[in-house]
Amino acid sequence: MANTWGGMTYTNIVQTAIRAFSSKLIALKAFTLDLEPTRATQGEVIGTRVVPAASAASDLHDTHSGSRAAAAGDITTTAVTVTLNQNPIEGFHLTDEEAAKIGDGVWEDTKDGLIETTAHSVAESMLNYVFNLITNANFSTIVHTGAASAFDLDDVVDIRTTLKKAGWPMQRTKLVLDADYVGALQKDNAIQDRSASGIPVAETGELPRVNGLPLLEAETLPPSGGTPESENLTGFVCTPSCMAIAARVIEPQAPDKLEWFEVIVEPETGLPIVYRAWYDPDEGKILHTFELWYGASVAYSTALQRIRSSS
Repeated sequence: MANTWGGMTYTNIVQTAIRAFSSKLIALKAFTLDLEPTRATQGEVIGTRVVPAASAASDLHDTHSGSRAAAAGDITTTAVTVTLNQNPIEGFHLTDEEAAKIGDGVWEDTKDGLIETTAHSVAESMLNYVFNLITNANFSTIVHTGAASAFDLDDVVDIRTTLKKAGWPMQRTKLVLDADYVGALQKDNAIQDRSASGIPVAETGELPRVNGLPLLEAETLPPSGGTPESENLTGFVCTPSCMAIAARVIEPQAPDKLEWFEVIVEPETGLPIVYRAWYDPDEGKILHTFELWYGASVAYSTALQRIRSSS
């Protein structure tokens, strides 16, 4: 049977979900991602690789005895094992009666919200798991401490200067902040003045780069009740080498029993998200779910420095 939700097909449902996932998952772009819209061929363990920071240059003769081959072998990618042990899922169902009401336009104003709320729940579960790995035990270096109310462009300049002097690859470095700190930057006169900053933040509400650093907003940072919250985490700077995230797809054994099955590839990150819909004739309802299958592992502890609100 086909439930079109008053003209809203399964394809429309998927498109609405993609927009919702994209608005939440943007912060994942800060990490090393091994994401494929296929089932895992290696079972539940994925071996991915991260690129470490370059070591200091050494003398060809004093250190490598004149061997260029020895020098060329100093920098290599490093294998990181990621176990696919997280499978968040959320869904909703519509009875035949509810579907009929939607067809009559009764639920027209709520259907998008229903899909978006479900997608946000799954995305937030993933972000919380990843962000809960950003602790003092895993990443001990602090690059900035200060309240959101005092955070401004000068602080970002200081952060970038610290990283630059430490030899960080600035082209691979990203700045991730919670909503309060992003808001503080948006209110900074040095940024609001478009003639000075060149950023139309008052018009668009967006702040893609600050002092050359790509800025990603993480509205759920820190996760409620976790160690990062108790350690006052409010943001971080990192290169992708700090953490590896892998995701694959759990495929249905009997796809012919489903009303719809589709692997959604979130365009910003490439994260594969599974959408399923199936009819329960006994209950007289169609069930819809979104789910992820992923894992995350800390890689280089020196590739992430934390920002916190207070000591």
